[in-house]
Amino acid sequence: MIYIACGSVMMVVGFIWLISPAKKPNRLYGYLSYLAQVNSESFKYAQKIASYWLLLFGTIQVVLGMIIHFLNWDRYFLLWLLTFYLFILFPIVWTEKSLKLFLQKRGQLPRDYVDPDKIKKTRTKGFKD
Repeated sequence: MIYIACGSVMMVVGFIWLISPAKKPNRLYGYLSYLAQVNSESFKYAQKIASYWLLLFGTIQVVLGMIIHFLNWDRYFLLWLLTFYLFILFPIVWTEKSLKLFLQKRGQLPRDYVDPDKIKKTRTKGFKD
């Protein structure tokens, strides 16, 4: 049931963002990240693509929740509780990847952008880890 509840909330948020996207960056409404704030086109693109990803992963989560319920696998609640948050992270990850590709194609990726997949943890002399 947690998949159905969380997926439903994600679908509602995605639908609301799709029909009424945020006009300006703010912390209460809309998708906000470093890449989304690069320029106005990236912000509009981020609102649109985030709503699509929320709708997609929300739908997947609801369908998965229904399958779990109809197969009577509800008794494995702890397993579902430990895995449902992944579906909350997936739209964020895919939105950021889509934004990065969008900005790279236009040549507008910020110079100080650090790709999270390429961070190497190395010790630097003089700094504490």
